Amino acid sequence: MPTEMASWHEVATRLASERSYWLATVAADGAPHVSPIWGAVVGEVWHFYTERTTVKARNLAADPRVVVHVGDGEDALIVHGQVRDLGHPGEHRDVVDAFATKYTRPTDLGFLPLADPSFDVLYALSPARALAWRLADYDGSQRRWRAM
Repeated sequence: MPTEMASWHEVATRLASERSYWLATVAADGAPHVSPIWGAVVGEVWHFYTERTTVKARNLAADPRVVVHVGDGEDALIVHGQVRDLGHPGEHRDVVDAFATKYTRPTDLGFLPLADPSFDVLYALSPARALAWRLADYDGSQRRWRAM
């Protein structure tokens, strides 16, 4: 079963095109924790934000390893890596603006970093590897990427 190599540009482009993501973090007892989040790509770096009081933020403070999953299993993209805590979203206007440009539904506005001051941490993904496939062409569509 052949697997094609993907470029990070291809992976970042796919991440940018998605609306919602599943983020898996590692709990203190080693158990996985999964939560739905929004994300935005700026300069081929994927970002997300949350509140430091959330389970995911507490998990990330202790262990920055993550898995990000997009798609529904029919058209999957899975990225493994670590995140960097960039501090308060307001300190990164370009990223905050990217979220505002991406999430424009009227119901989105109250959940954006500048609209809700409780969103007090922004993360950037440092990817290690990624894999993707389309179930309809599983054998022919598998793609992988690995950091050098």
